[in-house]
Amino acid sequence: MALSRRGVATTLIGSLLLVSLTPLSASAALPRAVVANSLPLPTGVHVVTQSLRTTFDVTLAGRDPSGLSAFLTSLYQPSSPNFHHFITPSQFAHRFGASAATVNHVSQYLRHFGLVVSAPDTGHILVHVTGTTSQISSAFATQVDTVRRANGTLTAHFRAAASLPVAVAHDVTAVVGLSSVVQPSATVSSRSVNHVTTPTSCPSAGTVSNSPNSLGGYPVAAQAQLYGLNTAWAKGINGAGQTIAVYELGLVDTADTNVFFSCYHLSPSITTVNVDGGATGALNDEATMDVEEVAALAPGAALQVYSGPNTSSGPVDIYSRIANDNTASIVTTSWGDCELDPAGATTAENQIFQQMAAQGQTVIAAAGDAGSSDCVGITSKNPVPTVDDPASQPLVTGVGALTVNTISPLNEKVWNSGPNSASGGGQSVVWSRPSWQVAPGITSAYTGRLVPDLSVMGDPASGFIQYFTGNSTGTVTCTSSCSAGWGSIGGTSIGAPLVSALVATAAQACSTSRLGLINPTLYSINSSGTAYNDVTVGSNDAYAGRSGDPGVYSAGPGFDLASGLGSPTPNFLFQLCPTTPSQTRAQSYVAPTSTVGKYAVLSLSLHSTAGTALANSQVVVSAVSSAGGTPGIDGPATTKSTATTTVNVSTDPQGYARIDIASLVPGKVAITISYNGATIVSTEVTFKEQPLSSQLPTRVHVSSLRPAPGGLTVVVAAPTPGSPPVSRFQVSVNNGRSWTSFSTASRRVTLRSLHSGSSYSVVVRAVNGNGNGPWTRVGPVVAGR
Repeated sequence: MALSRRGVATTLIGSLLLVSLTPLSASAALPRAVVANSLPLPTGVHVVTQSLRTTFDVTLAGRDPSGLSAFLTSLYQPSSPNFHHFITPSQFAHRFGASAATVNHVSQYLRHFGLVVSAPDTGHILVHVTGTTSQISSAFATQVDTVRRANGTLTAHFRAAASLPVAVAHDVTAVVGLSSVVQPSATVSSRSVNHVTTPTSCPSAGTVSNSPNSLGGYPVAAQAQLYGLNTAWAKGINGAGQTIAVYELGLVDTADTNVFFSCYHLSPSITTVNVDGGATGALNDEATMDVEEVAALAPGAALQVYSGPNTSSGPVDIYSRIANDNTASIVTTSWGDCELDPAGATTAENQIFQQMAAQGQTVIAAAGDAGSSDCVGITSKNPVPTVDDPASQPLVTGVGALTVNTISPLNEKVWNSGPNSASGGGQSVVWSRPSWQVAPGITSAYTGRLVPDLSVMGDPASGFIQYFTGNSTGTVTCTSSCSAGWGSIGGTSIGAPLVSALVATAAQACSTSRLGLINPTLYSINSSGTAYNDVTVGSNDAYAGRSGDPGVYSAGPGFDLASGLGSPTPNFLFQLCPTTPSQTRAQSYVAPTSTVGKYAVLSLSLHSTAGTALANSQVVVSAVSSAGGTPGIDGPATTKSTATTTVNVSTDPQGYARIDIASLVPGKVAITISYNGATIVSTEVTFKEQPLSSQLPTRVHVSSLRPAPGGLTVVVAAPTPGSPPVSRFQVSVNNGRSWTSFSTASRRVTLRSLHSGSSYSVVVRAVNGNGNGPWTRVGPVVAGR
């Protein structure tokens, strides 16, 4: 799974930018490289004249980036022997994390300035660094201001680009945060649980109807019907055995969640893990909704609410903790930011998401609510096509939002209620399009990672019926007051918990502990025609009519940047199961006989037993001749030795492959095709010689070439007995531009009217009803006088 980061003006890590800076310390005199950028202070934030002691993160270069890329590719290639052989955090650290030398090198440099550096995290991806603004300023050769946010909190801020000596910068991939004043802690609290059940009806959430009810949305039962969960629940499949990490930067109103659970007669298993002291501030609608929705839609799954402060480094610290705990099989996050924000989080997150993918953790993220212009007000004042992080990360599944007018017949379109109220989507300018992102509608013009991957209900006017009465400081959208109790809530925020519940249910249905990165599967099952409803109406152009608006993107047939692959059908979750050879159906055809020197074409169709095409899957094809020689597979055959030919062949997006088999020796060629170590096709082709009457002439033997008066004479030998027939011979003295024929009876020709004394090169060939034989070159010879 080769991942590459695309160059952008605000992305400076990866290709180090050498700079010349005014020295702030002795270290600044060394050649330096930029490791973090800076934006002007936003409105409402002011510099204060006081020192601040703060904590931030430094992420470190791994020891084997190319090896990690190859490992992730093999981990999610169904035909690979390494398929879904996930590893632990300590194994990740040993194989791919930062080396001890890298950790020591960076730590020693930072400690030289009085900064306190923690031990690396379990995966050896980052270290926590603590110090004063003046110490940080000296280490990074730039001014560090103490600023007061609009809410009164103090944070640290690079005034200009921050740099490190080149040798140190080589070992650093990102500098994240400079605002958190809360020291890391590991306080954990739990709520005991007696049982798990399937949601019952909840009269307070309104009626279950074919369209949004009187509260403006859909209760749990309607969601379950729309996305196939009711069918799974009827079979006793409710996410049992799965653990979902709920990523939160706000406080959950547990009093409200208890009211919600009581109404639906639910008793979910919920544990809270506080990171960096936990979330702060008022009770949060976003966090409360996330917990209510995922608990209701995957009632058998255990929930771990990872709660941290919404500071510069807090968001990354939460992801790091989830990865290093490695107790959750699925991660749902409804929080995001413009992917071009230069805070450094994007690069740091990607390293953590690589660790999660290696461990088999599925990450689901909301695609953002600012339509196709996610960075308005952050990196630009006017609408510019941009996308949301982390949904745009290649190792994260991005979820868009739809307006669902009716369930049956399904009537849905892309959600768009104007600025900051439309489904996020577009093309990343940070990440390249992954190899698995292939579908009708995706052309070669798309070179960046495309989002969303899929879309579900998200319009607050047809959203999820939640219960919330606290004081919200979140970013969700409600049809009425978010603190009114029972009411509809929307945004792409409700999509991430919903899809996470589908994944948890699918994992139980598949009898697997973890599905890991599901993105390759999402695109391969698209060819089945039963996994998605194609959304063709609406757009996510949230700033239509505003000056400078680019006017993108509209929904249409196939994949589009407004809805992705479409919305999941009730069959979707049952198609997420990883396919092994025992669950594979292979069909093949090859003609039983062929001709020596020509290809025998074998057609292969590879699908799961559920009918899903195994797209871009690798099979191993072997061929051996019983009569000698080495067969060719999608290449030339030889007669020089007797050996087995083995070639890896990949299926196309529809699960098909054409395999050309050749032999230069008459006889039987045995063909074997294996998938993920198991034989799925065993057949043979008999290669026969062509009858002489159907073969081209063989090469001519010239027995005599001599001068003749005014020309030259050519004499050829008689054809060898048992060779293809010859109807005539031909000779040329101008390299085949014109030919003179002569009979097979005489086998002799004299060419006249040549330039006496001139030298000629001669070519001769035989001809029959099948065509022309190969050339024989002779000479040169001097024409006679």
